Order: sequence, then structure tokens, then C-alpha cells
Amino acid sequence: MAVLILAIFCVGTAELAPSGMLGDLAGDLSVTIPTAGLLVTVYALTVVVGGPIVTAVSTRIRRKYLLVALLLVSVAGNVVSSLAPTFGLLVVGRMLTAVIHGTFLAVCVVTAGSMAAEGREGSAVAATQLGVNLATVLGVPLGTLVAQQLNWRATFAGVAVLALLAAALILLVIPDDGRTAGSSAAHELKVFKDWQVIGTVLATVLCSGGMFTLITYMVPLLTEVGHFPAAWAPAVLVAYGLGSIAGNTIGGRAADRSADTAVFRQSWTLAGVCVLYWFAAPSAIGAAAFLILFSVATFALIPGLQAKVLSAAADAPTLSLTVNMSAFGLGAALGSWAGGQLIDQGLGTRAVTVGAAAFTALGALLLTQTVRAARRRPKELATEAATAAPTA
Repeated sequence: MAVLILAIFCVGTAELAPSGMLGDLAGDLSVTIPTAGLLVTVYALTVVVGGPIVTAVSTRIRRKYLLVALLLVSVAGNVVSSLAPTFGLLVVGRMLTAVIHGTFLAVCVVTAGSMAAEGREGSAVAATQLGVNLATVLGVPLGTLVAQQLNWRATFAGVAVLALLAAALILLVIPDDGRTAGSSAAHELKVFKDWQVIGTVLATVLCSGGMFTLITYMVPLLTEVGHFPAAWAPAVLVAYGLGSIAGNTIGGRAADRSADTAVFRQSWTLAGVCVLYWFAAPSAIGAAAFLILFSVATFALIPGLQAKVLSAAADAPTLSLTVNMSAFGLGAALGSWAGGQLIDQGLGTRAVTVGAAAFTALGALLLTQTVRAARRRPKELATEAATAAPTA
């Protein structure tokens, strides 16, 4: 499991690293900072579009070797990024890195789930998410430090070397159980006839939209609305990262018991935290405290969403999980856009808490419906069986 966490850490750091060194990138390649920021947008859109395609064409490759192949593509993308003489070539490198993102994380989740003891699947999903948490807490600050002390190219090169090491460790440590990533694209697509899968994916878009409506503007919310000292903001962001790890652990254990119960409770909890955040935001202490609570609630929900898709699409999990990864990316783009619109309409930065609550509540309502439908289904099947049984 530690090897998978390391590999996910590399992929997550590659995704997030540019956000900490946009100024260096922009200055070196003679582009504006907003233009450099397109690296983040291009990456997200490539994940949304490319992930399902890569998964569909790689279903017959055995999981262990698919993980290695995808990591090597990521290594190539980071090498191209580190050597790029122009911004255009850097974009190509970022797209190459991003195209494997969704499939890689999905296969990691499926692999971790297959290695977990019965009843511990939720914790296995949470363990893979820990790699993303660590990329946020450690990967981005370290990448930024390397860029400051050396240059931004060294950051991409360092990620490439670490990813190459992770690929070698997967070859050495992860057992080859002979299982492929899926059966066939046609078979994998059949799971999208199941409302449990479709409903959860749609709920993921909405809940992710709520998360990123607030996440995108969490620093202005902290400093401009809460008047929290800017010098202390990095310490709160570290606490935010630690809160994400705590939430991830809580969510994994809850999903072990019941993914349906976990997503029901935690989606409504997240919506409630966002509502209360609006009241607490003008206070420096309140803004800091609720940012950490928001982090815990956000990352407690994510393992449940993934575990619910995994259980609903047990016969063909890889494509459904990849699509759910794309749903997170689509929600992130939607949420960040919506938060900006709320501010541009003159409602102020504080309004993003209400927008986040609205998105998340819609997602919670949808999850509530899917959970109720899942609980009704066995009763309906039992009734149908009793009706069809011959009478004496």
C-alpha cells in the first residue's frame, strides 16, 4: 500500500506543483501570470476528457503493468515539462502528464481494494487518497521550495525521478494477480445503466462543485473577510492540510461500515459546515476554525463517494471510477467559476460559503435519493420473488 501512496503522491504533486511557482514560470517563459495559470486549467480539462478514453483503451492490460506504463507516461510528461523551451511545449508536457491521471488513480483504488481485507475496502480507498493529501501538504510546499532555491524546471525533474522510482517499486512489490484493468470497453460501459453509478457520479460533480466554490477562494475568505493576519495564513493552510488527512481517515473508516450511510451523513455535514461558515467568516478565529472543519468534512466525504461507486460497479469498476475522477475535475471547474461569478456580481467573497452550501446540498439530496433507492431494492426483489413463487 505504501508504494501506491508514493506513486499517487508523485502524480498528485505533478498536478498541483505549478500553483506554487506560477510567478517563476511566467517570468522565465515571458508570459503573464494569468496565462501561466492556464496550465492548471489545461491539466484539469485533460483529466476530464482523457481519463475515460485512456481507461477504455487499456482495459485488457494487467493492472500491475498498466500502473507502471501509466507512471512512465507521467515521467515522460514531467521530463518534457522540465526541458520545455517555450510555454507551448510546457503545455504539451502538462497534457501528457494529465492524460493518465484519472486512469492511474482509478486503477490504484481498484488495486488497493482488491488487496484489502473484507470489510476494509473503505479504508483502502482512503489510503490511496492519502497520497493526494500528502501531495497537498508536502508535495506543493517542497516543489515551491525547490523552484525558489534552484528553478521551476528542477521541480518537474524531481517529480519525474521520484515517479520513476515508484514505477520500479511497483514492479518489485505489487503482486501480479493476473487481473486486467477491465474486461472490455463495451462491458465497462454497461455499468452506466445503473442509477446507483450515474447518481453517485452526478452527486460527485455537485459536491466537488461545492468544495471548490470555497477552496478556490479560501485565502481571501480568511484574510479579507475574516481579517486573519496574512503572515499567519500559511500556518492555517498547514492545519487545513492536516485536517484533510484526519477527514480522510474518518471517511475511510465510515465507508468500511457502510458507504451509503457514510455519503448520506457526510454530504449533509459538509453542507451544514458551509452554512455555518457564513456566520463565522467575519471573525478571524471563526474563519480559521471553520476552514479546518471544512477541510475535515470535505475529505471525509471523498472516500465514501469513491467506495460507493466501487461497490455499485463491482463488475466493471475501473471505468466508473475514472469517470468519477473526471466528475471531481468537472465539479472543480464549475465550482471555481461559480465562486468567481458570485464575487463579480458584487455579493462579496463571503458569499462563496453560501454557494458552496447550495452545491453541496444539491449533491446531498441526490445522494439521499440514491441511498434510499439502494435500500428499497432488496425489499422490491424480495416482494417480486414472493409474488412469483408458486402457491401451494
